[in-house]
Amino acid sequence: MLRISSLIIILFLVSCKNDKQEKFIGNQQLKTKPLKNYIDFKYDKVIAFASVDPTDYYGDDFNEKIDVKKFKDTISKTLDSIQIKKLNDILSGRKNQKTDSVTIVADCFYPRHNIIFLKGKKIINHIAVCFECNQIKSNKHPFANMNILEDFFNSINLKIFYNPLEHKRHYDSLRLPKTK
Repeated sequence: MLRISSLIIILFLVSCKNDKQEKFIGNQQLKTKPLKNYIDFKYDKVIAFASVDPTDYYGDDFNEKIDVKKFKDTISKTLDSIQIKKLNDILSGRKNQKTDSVTIVADCFYPRHNIIFLKGKKIINHIAVCFECNQIKSNKHPFANMNILEDFFNSINLKIFYNPLEHKRHYDSLRLPKTK
């Protein structure tokens, strides 16, 4: 009887979950700080775009200056203030989801989805995302969850494909015919 009572008490204690965000070290209570905004710089416009062939405008070095004149095969969306706020929450880590899965990172890095922040005609921040290899590169480190970032791009109609051929087929079908 004592064993059963002990087992029930242990199971009860183990099953109780404390959802508080407060942490204790010794007798000291640590307050969790709010996450800082990713977008803490001045900009005039934010453009998200998907590209069929990222090698057209990326050289071997991501950190080299990006030439926007080379963006010939892109579908772009200028973000409104609500989308920018949502993007800031994602990049700041406020929209991260808890996951038990392991993210596999490959070494390809062909970023087909990008976000640029413009001040006038100058790019002041650039985020490149490769969903095929689960990598993000940026001028400033983002704390974005890839699944949430995927949902964001899909929500602004810049659809994600994990197969480059499907991606190319879809975005080629959206391109406007060139006028002579």
